[in-house]
Amino acid sequence: MINSVYAKNISLTIAIVASFCCLGALDTASAQPETISNTANPAQALEAVLASGQPPPFVYNRERPDPFFPFLTQEIMKAEAKAKAELTGTQKFEPAQLTLVAIVSGKRGLLAMVQDSSGVGYVLRKGTKVGEKGEVIQIAQDKVIIEQSLKSVTGERTSRKIEMILSKEGEK
Repeated sequence: MINSVYAKNISLTIAIVASFCCLGALDTASAQPETISNTANPAQALEAVLASGQPPPFVYNRERPDPFFPFLTQEIMKAEAKAKAELTGTQKFEPAQLTLVAIVSGKRGLLAMVQDSSGVGYVLRKGTKVGEKGEVIQIAQDKVIIEQSLKSVTGERTSRKIEMILSKEGEK
């Protein structure tokens, strides 16, 4: 049984090799791509090829946009990656990921102290960036107001204000 399967595989292999050899023996001129003469107008060159009775070659119409050109250029993608890589401190966290721990009065005004989920503390001043699109706009005695500027799908700029309220001792 093994010999008969082996014999079938060998005969199949020989048949495949023979078919490739026969294909290689065909006229090599038909396998060569046809070239269009370098004329100023590709439409005239195409008409000349059609008049000769040969199948038309592929001609790309340069007036239309290239369908394979990427929508985002490499420069834009690198700039976006660089902007995301440069996030530091409170820019790494959205306001909901931070907990307001204390508000302290200093010589320059009020400062807020926030803490992330791992217990690392950060100091917020007016103008401090929070998250990718947020900024501290006001620090009061019991709350911090953060304004996030958002861009909608239609391109309109909207902003929303987020309040971080200081919880009293013993409250959750």
